[in-house]
Amino acid sequence: KMCDADNHAVREAACQGVAELAQKVGSHPMYAEYISPYVTMLLQALLMCFHDESWPVRDEACLACGTFCLAYADECVPELPTLFERWTEQLTDQIWSVREDAAVALGDAIAAYGPDMLEKVLAVVRKSLPAAKDQPPMSREEYKKLQNDVSAHTGNQVYSCGSLAPKLRKGGAGRIGCSSCVVDRPKAPWEATDGCIYLLRELCIRFANRDDSEREDVVMNDNILLPLMTELADVCRLSHYPQSDDLRTTLWRQLPPIAEALGKRRFKGLYLDLFIELLAKNLDDRCGAGASQLSIHAAGQCAEEIANLIGSGIFRGRLEAVGREEAFDRVMEERRREQHMAAATGRFGREVFHSPFGPPMAGPVA
Repeated sequence: KMCDADNHAVREAACQGVAELAQKVGSHPMYAEYISPYVTMLLQALLMCFHDESWPVRDEACLACGTFCLAYADECVPELPTLFERWTEQLTDQIWSVREDAAVALGDAIAAYGPDMLEKVLAVVRKSLPAAKDQPPMSREEYKKLQNDVSAHTGNQVYSCGSLAPKLRKGGAGRIGCSSCVVDRPKAPWEATDGCIYLLRELCIRFANRDDSEREDVVMNDNILLPLMTELADVCRLSHYPQSDDLRTTLWRQLPPIAEALGKRRFKGLYLDLFIELLAKNLDDRCGAGASQLSIHAAGQCAEEIANLIGSGIFRGRLEAVGREEAFDRVMEERRREQHMAAATGRFGREVFHSPFGPPMAGPVA
C-alpha cells in the first residue's frame, strides 16, 4: 500500500523496505519460505513504481527487483521479461544514478539466472554502447547559449525538490513528487552509452575471473570483454557534443574498479593501452581541449589509482610513449601537495576529499 502513497518519499522508503525484506529474510535458511507466497504481490508493487514520476522511487524499485531476483529466483521467473524490459529502460534514464543502479540490478539478474541472462545483457551492451555516435553535433558555445537563453526557460513547468510535495498538484498516474509534471526532456543517445559503462563495471567486478565470480558458469573472458572495451574507448574519444566530457568523467570514475577486478597483469597487458592516450589528453588541460574541471579531476584520480595498481614507473612509462608524462607528474605533485596541506591542517586521516565537487567521505581517524 505504501508503494502507492501520495508522498514520493513514502513510496521511496516503501521500496527500500521491500528490498530489505528480500535481502534479510529471503536469505535466511529458516524464514525465507514465509515470504515466498507473497513475492508476486510485492513484485507487482515494485513494477508499478518503475513508472513513478519521481526518479528516486524508480531508482529504489529497480534495485529492489534485482534483490528479489537474487533471493527468490524461481518465484520471479514469470515477471522476468517485464523486469528485464524495465531494467534496460532505466539503463538509459536521464538521471545518472538511476542508470548506475539499473546496471547493478542487471548484475543481480545475471547472478540469479546465469549464462542465459548474461547473453541477453551482452546483447543490450553491444547495441547501446555505440549510441553516443548518434548524438547530434553541438558546439560548447551553442550548448552554453541554450542553457543561458532566458526565453527558452520562461513560462515552463516549475520543478520541486520534493520537500514541498504535499503542496503540489497530482500528475500522471495520480502521484505527487519532485517530478510531478507532464514536462520531461527526451533521453539522449550518449546516456545509453553512459549506462553501459556502469554495466561493464558490474560485469567485471562480479564475473571477471573464474576464481571469484559470483557464478562458476558465468565468466567475462577476454574474447567477450576486449571487443566491448575497445568499442568503449572509441566512443569516448568523440567530442562533437558538449556532454562528451560527462561521458569521459563516468569512464574515469569506473575504470579503476574495472582494472582492479581484472587484475594487474590482465589489465596492463590487454586494456591499459586502449585508454592511456585518451586519459593523458584529459589530464593535460593545457592542450586546449576545453575539458571541464570535473573530468580533469576524475582523470587525475583515475591515473593515480591505476598507477598504484600496476606500478607508478610502469604507468609513467606508458605515458612517455604518448608524450604526456609531464601531465601525470604535475597531477601527482598536486595530489602530494593536497595531502601535505590536509595533514598540516589536521584533516588528514579524518576526512578524505575524493572530489572538490562532492562531500567529504569519512576516513580512519589517526
